[in-house]
Amino acid sequence: MEKIAYKKSQELLSGQLTSFDYLHLANDYLSNPVSEKVGRELVIRALALKDSFVSNQGLLKNLVRKSGLYPYLQNHFEKRTDEQQLVLDLYRSKFDSDFVFHAMQAKILNLLMGGENVVLSAPTSMGKSIIIDSLISSSKYNRMVIVVPTIALIDETRRRITKKFNDDYQIIFHGSQVVTKKKAIFILTQERVNERDDIKNIDMFIIDEFYKLAYKGDNDDSRVISLNIALSKLLSVSKQFYMIGPNIDSVRGLDSLNKRYIFIPSEFNTVALNVSEYDIGANDSIKKNDALYDILNVNQGQCIVYCQSPSSTAKVAEYIRKNVNVESDIDADYIEWVSINYGSDWGYTKALTNGIGIHHGILPRAIQQKTIDLFNEHKIRILLCTSTIIEGVNTVAENVVIYDNRAANRSIDKFTHNNIAGRSGRMNEHLIGNVFCLEKIPENTIESKVVDIPLGLQTDDTSMNLLAGIQHEHISDKASEEFSRFLNEFRLPIELLKNNSTYNTETLLAALNFVEDCELSQVYTLLKQQKPDKTMLQLMVDFIKLVEARPLQRLNLHFEDNATLKHRFSNYIFANSHQDYIDARLKDIYISTSDSVQRAEKTEKELTILRNIFKYAIPRALNLLQDIVNYVYFDNDNPEATKVDFGYLMHIFENSHLSASFTALEEMGVSIQTLEKLYTERLGSARIEVLVRYLRLNSRNIKQFDDIDRMFIQRALG
Repeated sequence: MEKIAYKKSQELLSGQLTSFDYLHLANDYLSNPVSEKVGRELVIRALALKDSFVSNQGLLKNLVRKSGLYPYLQNHFEKRTDEQQLVLDLYRSKFDSDFVFHAMQAKILNLLMGGENVVLSAPTSMGKSIIIDSLISSSKYNRMVIVVPTIALIDETRRRITKKFNDDYQIIFHGSQVVTKKKAIFILTQERVNERDDIKNIDMFIIDEFYKLAYKGDNDDSRVISLNIALSKLLSVSKQFYMIGPNIDSVRGLDSLNKRYIFIPSEFNTVALNVSEYDIGANDSIKKNDALYDILNVNQGQCIVYCQSPSSTAKVAEYIRKNVNVESDIDADYIEWVSINYGSDWGYTKALTNGIGIHHGILPRAIQQKTIDLFNEHKIRILLCTSTIIEGVNTVAENVVIYDNRAANRSIDKFTHNNIAGRSGRMNEHLIGNVFCLEKIPENTIESKVVDIPLGLQTDDTSMNLLAGIQHEHISDKASEEFSRFLNEFRLPIELLKNNSTYNTETLLAALNFVEDCELSQVYTLLKQQKPDKTMLQLMVDFIKLVEARPLQRLNLHFEDNATLKHRFSNYIFANSHQDYIDARLKDIYISTSDSVQRAEKTEKELTILRNIFKYAIPRALNLLQDIVNYVYFDNDNPEATKVDFGYLMHIFENSHLSASFTALEEMGVSIQTLEKLYTERLGSARIEVLVRYLRLNSRNIKQFDDIDRMFIQRALG
C-alpha cells in the first residue's frame, strides 16, 4: 500500500488518470480509517502538482480539509469559502494567530490541555515542537522539564524556547545554573535530570524520543538506565507527562507505574516520500559511489547522506570531493579559521573547502552547529552525517541518501531506517521528500516497533544499577526482594552505586579490588596535590584503563603496555589551555606524518579522545576512584576527616580548562578558541546569565575578538 500514492501521481502526470478521478480515489481512501494515510498522501502529492488540478481546485480544497491538513488550506490557496475559513479559524492557535494546527496537532494539544498524560508516536514531519510551545504559551504550567537525548538537542530546544519565552520563564539547561524564578523550564539530558536536586513540584515533564527508554541490544545500557531513572524521578514529582517518539506501535511497562495515560500511535503524515531501493551490497563501495554520483547530479536540492561512522563520512566526502561538482557559498574566513585551528588536512577542513558539510559527534560543538546553519541556509547543498542527525537536530532536506545500513558496527533495524528517512521533506518547505536507500531496506519486525520500558518491566534480570537509582515506589515487590538480597551481599554502599550508576556492578567490584590491592603508599599520594606526580599519574591511568576499557578499546588505548593514554592524560592536565593542547598535538602530527590521509585520521583520533575520553570517560572514572578510595581507606562518615578530592582534575577535563559557566557557553555554540580569548578569573566566576548579558552588551567592542569570534557569539546568543 506504501507506493499507491506515488503510482497514482505518476499515472496523473502521464495522462492515464484524470485529475477528477485522482481526487475521487483520494476521497475513497480518506473515507476508510485503514487507508486514511494513503488518502492523505494522495492529497499532499496533489498539492505538489497543483497546476494539474486547476479545474478541480474546489474539490482539492475540500479534500485538504477532509485530510486534516488545515495549514495547507491556508498556505496553498488564496481563495477560500466562508466554511473553509471558519475551519481555519477553529484550528488557529490561540497563542499565535499566524499558526494553524493540523488535525492531529489539535487533538494532542486538547488532550494535554485537558490534563491527560499522552504518549505520542508520530512521523518526524508531524510538527511536534509547536505542541510544546503551545503548552508553554498557555501559562498553565509554571515548571516544566523537557528531557532530550543529546546536548545538541538541548541547545536547539533552548534556542527555540528562549526566543519565545525568555521574558516569562527562566530557562535551565546547564548544571551550573541555579533556579531563581518561580516559572522555570528545565531542558536537560537524562543524566542532568538525575544530577539535579531542585527538580520538584513539576507541572509537566516531556520526554523527547521516548523510544530510548528501551534497551537496544548493543551492550551499552548506561544511558537507557539513566533515562529510566530520570523517568522514575519525574513521575514522582510531576503532575502530568507527555512523551514523544516516532514509528512505534505499542509501549509495554508504563501501565504498571500507576499512571493513567493515552497512547496515540499516529501515522499522520504531512509530507510524502519517494523511496528508491538500490539493494547494493554493504561493502560494495564502488556501486554505492556510482549510485551516489547519479543521485547528487540528478537531484539538485538539499541532500543529507547518512553514513555509519565518522570514518565513513570521511571516505564518502573524499569521493564526492574528487568526482562531483559541488557549488557552495561558505565564508572563506570561516574555512581559514577551521584550517588554522584544526589543520588543513583534516577531513572536515578538506570537505568544507570543497563545499561539503560533515556532521558527527566528534566535531567540536561550535563546528557542529555552524555546519547545520550552513546547510539550512543553503550555503552548502550536501551534508554527510552519522546518527547525530537522527537525534532530532533540526534540518531541512529534500533528499536523504542512506549510504550505510549500520550505526557504527551494528545493523540498523526498520525503525531506525524510518527515522533516517524521516529527515527528508518538511511541512511547508518540501511537500515531497526523496529517500535513496543504497542497501536493501530492513524488514519490519514486531520488536522494532515496540518500546519495552525497563522501569515498568522488572524481572530477575533487572539491572541493580536501575533498582538503586529509581524511586522506592517504583520497585516491584519481586524486584525489591532480589534487590535486598543483592545489597546484603554487595561489598559497596548503595550511595556509591547511585553516584556511579553508569558502571555495572561487575565493573564496580573490579574497581574495588583494584583499590584494595593498592599499597598504602600509593593511596596516600592521592592526597598530596591537585596535579598528579609520576606515581599518582600511573595509578590513575591504570584505574581508568580498567573501568573504561570499552571506549578505550575503540581507540586502541586500553593495552597495559601502551603509554599513549598516560602521555595524553598528563599533557592535557599540564597544558596552559585546551587549544594549547590541540596545537601541540597537531604540530606533532604534521611534523611526524607527511601523508594527508594519515594526518586526517590522526586528527580525528585526537578529537575523539578529547570528546569521548577526556570529556566523559576520565571524569567519571576519577569520580569512581575518589569514591572507592574514600570508602576503603578514609572515614566517609566523618566530615572533618581527610579525604581524596579529585574535583580539580575532573573540572579540568569536564570543562576544557575553563569554568562551568564558560562550558555552558561552549554548549551554546561559542567556540573554545573564542572563549579562551574572553576568559578571566572574574568572568569565569560569573553565572551563565551574567555572561550572556555581558556578551550581548560588549562583544562588538572586545578588542581581542575577530569577525569569526563575533559570528560564533551572535549565533549562540541570537
